[in-house]
Amino acid sequence: MSAVTVRLHSVFLAALGGHVIAHGELNKKPLELDLALPLPQRLRIYLYSLVVGGKARPGEFKAVLRVPGQVIGEYGNFDHSGGRLAVLAAYRDDLDVFVLWDSSLHQKFKNGSNMQVKDTVVAQAAATGWAEQRRPLRSGIIEVVLACRSGSLTRALTQRTLWTGGVTE
Repeated sequence: MSAVTVRLHSVFLAALGGHVIAHGELNKKPLELDLALPLPQRLRIYLYSLVVGGKARPGEFKAVLRVPGQVIGEYGNFDHSGGRLAVLAAYRDDLDVFVLWDSSLHQKFKNGSNMQVKDTVVAQAAATGWAEQRRPLRSGIIEVVLACRSGSLTRALTQRTLWTGGVTE
């Protein structure tokens, strides 16, 4: 993997501080983590760069999805095996903002597909440390997207676990 992957994983681990019991190699995606209680104990982190949505997605940031072994044009999935919760996240370095989506709601995606979050949600998280977006999906489920600064990542992981599976409103 790239130096970007190592940097992203390093920032994620630093934000978790003393909660990390063990972790996989920083240069391998996804990053497997074992955390101390009361945090979710066994995680598999799919961490991407959070980039500006561009002309096609004004008013949004996005993460471009690829999983190991996924061929361009083919569908991939997040690995939920081995008793690990798959966490889909992205990080924006200049704002120190993590965004966490619900990986259980985004199975079977093409290489290069992307996840979005409103730029106002990212800006609020950068300014105040925390923000949420309720995002209706085609299935009728409402996804709760969490955004936070590094200092609130442990709270975000706890909340992500609670909100996994979406809500119906």
